[in-house]
Amino acid sequence: MKFLYFILILLIFCSCKQNIEEKKIESIEIESAVEAAAEPSKHTTTTFKEELLKLKLKNVPLIDSSSFDNHTDKGDYQKINTEALKLAKVYKNWNNLKSNYRIIDAYRLKLSKDFYTVVVTALKSDEELESRLINYDIEGNVIASEMVAYDSKTEDWTKTKSTIETDRITINYQYKVSKETGIIKIEPYGKFRMLGLSDIFYELVIDELNIDRSKLIPSLQAFKILPNRPHEAVVVIPEIVEGSEEEHYFSLNTHIAYVNIENKQVLFHYFESAKTNGWTSDAIVLQEIVIDTAPFTITESKRAFGVKTHFVGSSRVNPYESEQLSLFIVANNNVQKVLHNFEVKKGSGEINGACDETYLLEEKTLIISKEKTNAYFDIVVNNKTTNSILFKNENDDCDEKEDISTKTSVLKLDGAMYK
Repeated sequence: MKFLYFILILLIFCSCKQNIEEKKIESIEIESAVEAAAEPSKHTTTTFKEELLKLKLKNVPLIDSSSFDNHTDKGDYQKINTEALKLAKVYKNWNNLKSNYRIIDAYRLKLSKDFYTVVVTALKSDEELESRLINYDIEGNVIASEMVAYDSKTEDWTKTKSTIETDRITINYQYKVSKETGIIKIEPYGKFRMLGLSDIFYELVIDELNIDRSKLIPSLQAFKILPNRPHEAVVVIPEIVEGSEEEHYFSLNTHIAYVNIENKQVLFHYFESAKTNGWTSDAIVLQEIVIDTAPFTITESKRAFGVKTHFVGSSRVNPYESEQLSLFIVANNNVQKVLHNFEVKKGSGEINGACDETYLLEEKTLIISKEKTNAYFDIVVNNKTTNSILFKNENDDCDEKEDISTKTSVLKLDGAMYK
């Protein structure tokens, strides 16, 4: 009987011990599950689009002026998934930098339906902070990036802030003793292009005059600073007339802007339609438009600037070229034309085969006279004509002959125009 009691007690003891062991195991499993929930698993990753959608969406235009002043509260620092945003493709040597760089903020912008845009703010050190705009393609691959804000606590302090718009970033650099401005063009598929001075003023004039960008031929645009007034410049923007464009066949309206470089202002604007300006390209192709700043001082106080159009024929058998000059002045708070399409160069010829060619070239040089007509100086025109002939001589060799002649004429102001 005692033996039976012993066996019963032993069974109860073993059963209790087993229950305790099972509870220990269960407790350990629960703690592991809690820890796993608290810390993301090394085997799970967040996709680019998932991370993108977590970021706050801001609207453009906006000014990004990220600095230490507006990131003083460390409790506001965001936790950013740098791997999902592929910052290793943005920052060189990211694996070495990431131990020192701390990404503390990020937001997204909608600049285009063709790419994604994110702006991230990084503490580079205790004394440096920067924000960088990054464009990604639809699959989340980095297209391009550009620093849009910067702050430094060093003695040679620098601050940078940017105005971000749909198609451009205007960056203002403030150094200890100077300021600079740069403009970056955001191309249709997310790449960046730093604009030079001429590009900046093309953009300014196009926007100011509300010219349709689809009607532009960038290769024919012109920009030039005036040598006698280095804070001012001339900008020429040709505009295709609706329905006239077909390869080299088109007509152009004329937009000429007189601009202030320092203030980035359009001071005066001249417009002439294709019906009267002669800017038509067909079999005779309008190849180039240039601004001529030769010293056309046509009164004691007025210096004209020129706009030249260069036309080239498309025929190889009958080569042809023509260069025409128009002169403009600023008067009565306006740009006025005083000389219309004066042909300063003309060349034409005929090619009948090897050593059987003729070419007639007329070149005109304009010189300001001391004589006046209607209070404007006359313009003396020296005309040089060269007649070149390529032929076979009596030895059946190729030979060339040139006949050169000169003559002089005078342009005088008749009413408002030189004739």
